[in-house]
Order: sequence, then C-alpha cells, then structure tokens
Amino acid sequence: MSMITSYIIGFFVTFVACALYNQQCKTGEEINMPQAVITSLVWPIALLFVVLMLIWKVLEKIFNSISKK
Repeated sequence: MSMITSYIIGFFVTFVACALYNQQCKTGEEINMPQAVITSLVWPIALLFVVLMLIWKVLEKIFNSISKK
C-alpha cells in the first residue's frame, strides 16, 4: 500500500474516531469540527502522543506502586 493511500485511510479513520468519541464522552468534552480535522491531518503525530501518554500512565502507576510505604 502506498504512503499516500495509508495517509488518506488514516485521515478518515481518525476523523471517524473523533466523531465516535463525541458519542461516548461527557457533555462539554466534545471535539469540535476544526479540532477533528486538524487531528486527522496530523494523525501520525497524534498517534505518537497517544502512545506516549499511555506509556507515561503505566510508568506513573508503576512508580506509585513502588514508592508507597
């Protein structure tokens, strides 16, 4: 699959994921249309940030469980 095709598929998947998130989130925490488009345009970077945040949360839980007395 070419890089352009992968990017276009990722764009639409990210855009739909933002819309699906709006159905599940609390009122006031929705993603508006411009934010969804920007996230869809930079989806590889957004995906990297999501992975890094998940790693950070896991490290935080490990640190807190070790440092508890």
